[in-house]
Amino acid sequence: MARRLLINIDHIATLRNARGEGRPSVLDAAKVCLENGAEGIVFHLREDRRHIKDFDVNQLKQSLNTFLDFEMGATNEMLKICADTKPNLSTLVPESRQELTTEGGLNMERLFVDFQKRVVPSLIDTLIKVENKQLKLRKKSKFSFLLCCFSK
Repeated sequence: MARRLLINIDHIATLRNARGEGRPSVLDAAKVCLENGAEGIVFHLREDRRHIKDFDVNQLKQSLNTFLDFEMGATNEMLKICADTKPNLSTLVPESRQELTTEGGLNMERLFVDFQKRVVPSLIDTLIKVENKQLKLRKKSKFSFLLCCFSK
């Protein structure tokens, strides 16, 4: 697989939301990234919508003809939104209301059976902790890609 530069635009939304003024525009930021060499855009629609909002997801999908990676928790709500959005890639990430941004990887030991039943694996990415047990379970899964989290 060819390497791709995908840019995460979540914190453009964080800045917009903190200002309460509707700017900077997530869509405009994505366009700037693409005009300057990015091959795709990453966004994380969190359950609490603290960064990217539903309208951002719709606007990105409808306005851009590029590779989109939808980061999300594996909740039923997010799986439905993802299925409706049809991004090029979905990345399953852990979510905690206490964290400001994603701080660790998924625990595949705890989630493996559930994910194998509920999550459609084609073009699904997983962010996992770099530990031997985690990597072995990830290898047994049907997921297409792997991101490793090196934070403690």
